[in-house]
Amino acid sequence: MKKNYFESILGFFTLLVSLIFLFKFVNVNTDNNETYQLKAKFLKAGGISSGNDVKMRGVKIGVVSNVYLDNDYFAVVDFQVYKQILVPKESTVKIASDGILGNKYLSVTPTGSNLDEILSDNQEIEEVEDFESIEDQVSKIIFLATQ
Repeated sequence: MKKNYFESILGFFTLLVSLIFLFKFVNVNTDNNETYQLKAKFLKAGGISSGNDVKMRGVKIGVVSNVYLDNDYFAVVDFQVYKQILVPKESTVKIASDGILGNKYLSVTPTGSNLDEILSDNQEIEEVEDFESIEDQVSKIIFLATQ
């Protein structure tokens, strides 16, 4: 049998490149950021679930960690925000979606003039806008058109 060193070297480089890609994939998909926990209470959570993004002005600043009902039957959404992002106390939270059929995400918008007061770990954002489904919006338009 004839030894073919070219195939052996090519196989070694293929294995090396695939291991590098595997390492990069694991490294990119591992969340190494430190976070702090916030929460918001909604009347209607509208399809938000654990793992959905938390965005501020379109930029991802965290992830939804838990959605549950409290004793008063409000939908409580716990979410984590990266430590380097400071969320003002005067902020509004709403559930939004990426397009008509897109994923839901939690949108945090700073409001008011006092942006110096910052939320700390385990605090609640009081100002929320409840989720409005497409059906709710269409019924409002029909109601306004019939008046």
